[in-house]
Amino acid sequence: MGAVTTDGWSTGPVAVVGADGQVGSALRDRLAELPTEVRPLRRGDDLRAAFRGADVVVHLAGALAPGRGNSYRAANRDTVAATCAALQDCAVRRVVFLSYLNVSAASANPYLRFKAEAEQLLQDCDTPAVIFRCAHIYGPPDQPGPTASALLGRHGRVVVPGPGSQRYAWIARDDVVEALVHAALDPSTPTGTFDLAGPQAYTVDEFVGHINPGPVRVRHLPGWAARLASRLVPGIPKPLIDVLLRDCLPVNDPRETADRFGFTLRTLTETWRRSP
Repeated sequence: MGAVTTDGWSTGPVAVVGADGQVGSALRDRLAELPTEVRPLRRGDDLRAAFRGADVVVHLAGALAPGRGNSYRAANRDTVAATCAALQDCAVRRVVFLSYLNVSAASANPYLRFKAEAEQLLQDCDTPAVIFRCAHIYGPPDQPGPTASALLGRHGRVVVPGPGSQRYAWIARDDVVEALVHAALDPSTPTGTFDLAGPQAYTVDEFVGHINPGPVRVRHLPGWAARLASRLVPGIPKPLIDVLLRDCLPVNDPRETADRFGFTLRTLTETWRRSP
């Protein structure tokens, strides 16, 4: 373990696999505020070399809509398998993994299935793991992230897959970052699998109404039509549509996770405020 701060936190180094995404970029900024060496890793980097001498590995690599030349298995399972293989050669204290709520090894949806298989790989690994099963993430108004951006009105209109009544326990990006930081740097936090979600669930239509600055016309795309569109529109795969049509809710009270990891969940009203 590296040096510790006066409050007992480790000062790293922390290797971040998948450091360029919505959460990874914000995590790097947060860690830069602390006396912690950060090792950002991108696709193709040498994991063994980066993990050597590291205190913690945070694995964020994964994709709900894999790009060209990638696949659900490669993005969500194989990257974790590579992390587990590289961990065998080093003395990393802990690995922290960002998964998704409602994953299942028996799911027909490849995203949910391969995320579940990735969790099992980490559970079988010799390195203690913290697995956060995370709800849909939204950023602040100036950096909303892909899920929230898709629900911002264009010319006063928003297209919502499904009836709009599906409920998500939306979580603020910065709360996800705090959970990761506490899990990575505070050795007193527990290992295991935890639900990570916002303090309140909203329907998709309610969320649309909150994040848009003015009235918008919402067009609901029936499930069958959304699945058909996934065959015709590049970049919108069927597994993504399938996930968006489902509720995304934690099994346990998300405030219990926040309490165990020493941070406070913020509400949508607190985190999404537009300038007058």
